[in-house]
Amino acid sequence: MSIEKIYAAINSDPAVHKVMANAPLKIIERMRVVEFEIGEFNLRQGESYDETYLLVAGRVKVYLDSANGKSVVLDVYRPGMFLGEQEAVINKPYSASIINITPVRLLKIDNRDFVAWLNNDQQFANRMISYLSEQVYHLTKRTERYSLYSAMQQIGLELMRSAKEKRPISREQLTYEVDTSYRNINRVLKRLSELGIIDASKPAIKILNVEELQRIIKTEE
Repeated sequence: MSIEKIYAAINSDPAVHKVMANAPLKIIERMRVVEFEIGEFNLRQGESYDETYLLVAGRVKVYLDSANGKSVVLDVYRPGMFLGEQEAVINKPYSASIINITPVRLLKIDNRDFVAWLNNDQQFANRMISYLSEQVYHLTKRTERYSLYSAMQQIGLELMRSAKEKRPISREQLTYEVDTSYRNINRVLKRLSELGIIDASKPAIKILNVEELQRIIKTEE
């Protein structure tokens, strides 16, 4: 693979460029750019892989599977985020499954190269400590929502969060952020719509009454 294609991927997104700013040339030269259509990039919980990935474009879902077929979404990763970095460092099977929910482009890095980069670049190691700490914090907050809040409260909180971040959110995106079925999401959105709290008639859900939504989040059992 040409080095030009690798650098084009690195420079295609600011978050990716920031991560790769001080990467050793000998490691960059051994990277590969890979692309997948929706659902084709699939890493399974409990399996071991020889590569770490850096997401360049698109989004992937990180989730847990249970024996009874139920799955719980842990996060949705965006460009600039690593996949499999923890498993590469501790040499363990994947603790969760990963599948792409949009077409994706990734940089594929051999685990040995990734660990060598981490061991020999203190700035990169410090960045990874910060990155992993953010992941743990985010996962703790998500676990709090899943464990302590009803489906109505989870959906309300996510609608509030997306509005605060000025980030459009759809029914499909809600399935990645709340621990309930798509059917139940539709039921909650219908109730909120009937109460005049949201407008869910378009792909991007809009909050019409912030105060009432906040009240429901605080009082809903």
